Amino acid sequence: MTDSTDLLKWGRDKLKMSKIDSYKIDALLILQNAACLSKEQIYFGNHKIDDDQIKIYKKNIAKRSESVPVAKIIGSKNFYNDNFIVNYDVLDPRPDSEILIEAFCNKYCDFNSNINVLEIGIGSGCLSLSLLKLYPNMNIYGVDISQKALNVAQKNIDKMLLQDRIKLLKSDIFSNIIDNLRFDEIISNPPYIPSCEIAKLDRDIQYDPIIALDGGSDGLNFYRKIAEKSANYLTKKGGVLVEIGINQDETIIDIFKKNNFKILNSYKDLNNIIRVLSFIKNHDNII
Repeated sequence: MTDSTDLLKWGRDKLKMSKIDSYKIDALLILQNAACLSKEQIYFGNHKIDDDQIKIYKKNIAKRSESVPVAKIIGSKNFYNDNFIVNYDVLDPRPDSEILIEAFCNKYCDFNSNINVLEIGIGSGCLSLSLLKLYPNMNIYGVDISQKALNVAQKNIDKMLLQDRIKLLKSDIFSNIIDNLRFDEIISNPPYIPSCEIAKLDRDIQYDPIIALDGGSDGLNFYRKIAEKSANYLTKKGGVLVEIGINQDETIIDIFKKNNFKILNSYKDLNNIIRVLSFIKNHDNII
């Protein structure tokens, strides 16, 4: 048996030696997971950790030392006030994606609105499920080309008891969506990394599935496909909200304009980078 604070210090020292910048919080999260203790219990409870828990903790510290993301190690990640199940089959939820939630709330100020939403590339479900918890009268279709990703989303749906208001469907963007379905909003955080840039990404990002990262030669393949067919599935006043990569805003706005959409708004992240674009159908045909 070993004291929790001693183990925490040991883990932090190991991660610091491995040049993990976030060594303090990472060691804490890994210890919380291995020992099933809260932060307060670790800091102030003087808890003893048994041998099996110590083995798990040390094994996972070793993984983090090799740049495996904490979320992949412990199987969960916090996003917009909730904790989501994640694994190697889905993109880790990231703070940048919370900008899309804020953009949605800015557009739909009445949280009691009846809203039908389609999410393209639902992944873990973090975007859709966060919105469902904010809007009690919302219903969502969540599609993904990856059955493994849909399995993760289903686990999060079950965990949050939101089965009645969301339907999952395996689909390559719109390929399996019934033609007569109409949505008030289509949301997506599609793959937007140019193929040639994948190998240059930070090591922790490379543990995410390639299918969730690779946006084609220029990173914009999925925006073209979404822009081309979204109007067919939107209500008269429907719109599209998409997360984008750095410096992609002007090109993506042009892609949507060419498909008879107009830009409604853009939203910046905490680094002052345009991260989300909001479009509506252009009924006036003015570009």
